[in-house]
Amino acid sequence: MRIVSVIVAVFLPFCGYGMSFDAVCERAYRVSGALIQNQGLRDANVHAKASALAGEPLSLEADASEVRGLDPINSGLRYHTMLNVQLKKPQWAKIQGEYYDQEAQRFQQQRQQYEIGIRIALKHDWLIAMVEDERIKILEEKATFFDQAYAIGEKKVAAGRLSQMELIRLHNEVYMTHQERDLAKMEREHLQHTFQEATMATQDVVIDDLSFAFIADRGESEGWIKQAFSVQMLTAEIDALTLRIKGALYEGNQFISVGVGMTHEPVQESVDVRVAIPLSLSGKNEQQRSALMAQRSALIHEREVVMGKLRIIVPTLLEHLKTKAERLTRALRMHTTQKKLREMGQKGYEGGVISQFEYLASQNSYYDQQLRTLELKRNYIDEMRGLEEKLGRVWE
Repeated sequence: MRIVSVIVAVFLPFCGYGMSFDAVCERAYRVSGALIQNQGLRDANVHAKASALAGEPLSLEADASEVRGLDPINSGLRYHTMLNVQLKKPQWAKIQGEYYDQEAQRFQQQRQQYEIGIRIALKHDWLIAMVEDERIKILEEKATFFDQAYAIGEKKVAAGRLSQMELIRLHNEVYMTHQERDLAKMEREHLQHTFQEATMATQDVVIDDLSFAFIADRGESEGWIKQAFSVQMLTAEIDALTLRIKGALYEGNQFISVGVGMTHEPVQESVDVRVAIPLSLSGKNEQQRSALMAQRSALIHEREVVMGKLRIIVPTLLEHLKTKAERLTRALRMHTTQKKLREMGQKGYEGGVISQFEYLASQNSYYDQQLRTLELKRNYIDEMRGLEEKLGRVWE
């Protein structure tokens, strides 16, 4: 199913119809500047590895001189040529290969981090967009109700059954409701523009398989912390430094030079063989290793600190989400009570038991309860995004 969604995302433009969350994310990946740069680095790393492991270029050495000896027989032209090649030590070649493999893994982790960041942002914005859709629906209903109430109020003023001051108060209610509705529409439009920019879509983006759901805490937070992207990236840096520490042993003595040549002199000719083996007799490499080991120790300490902080904040965020979920659940239950009160208010008003403004107050209470519930849902979604960003994972 995922493959089908990706194919649709590639070959069909957005036309305002529903698409899967995966398909929308794939579209966003392809136009993400960070991911485009990451792909360039991954491709470059492949060529850099091939270059580093390739043989060193040959060099040709030549010189000539006029020799004048005490005896004329020793006079003449002297010339020398030698072909030199540098042979890479096998241990050094192995370390180089491991280093570029480690870089490839780091770039892959970085890509996953960028992709998860995109998924978290798109998920959050879509859930908020759904909240705004609900808000618009409620405010449309509220606006229609108050428009009708104002029209009735105007007739009552004309009949002398309602004061002008009460009509003005009713007009203010109408004005404020329309303002709230228009602001909600603007917010929804802004979110849609965010989707279009992220995916370079020309039509409205609609995700048809992503809906609001609570996060379930099953006591898996320790596993989440160990797999958190901030921890994984530090681990990758530590592994890279470990390879650099191994490679520091060969700094300055990575190659053995071999040369084969010929020397011609007026009285003789010779075949020359030269071997140059570098010797590490100074403490330079050990000092370099010590410097790298100090950096690695700092990163290991930082990783422990990061994990310690996550062990503090993740349970707190989960507890916050649990509390917010309970509040939201209670608010949803209140809808039934508010609906009954609204119906009672309407019957009382129609029966002449309560005044128009008592009736309007009961209607307002009903709509306000719905809007407060949406605000609780929005707060939950924001808190959920904070947890997902801390751990580098998406609950779907």
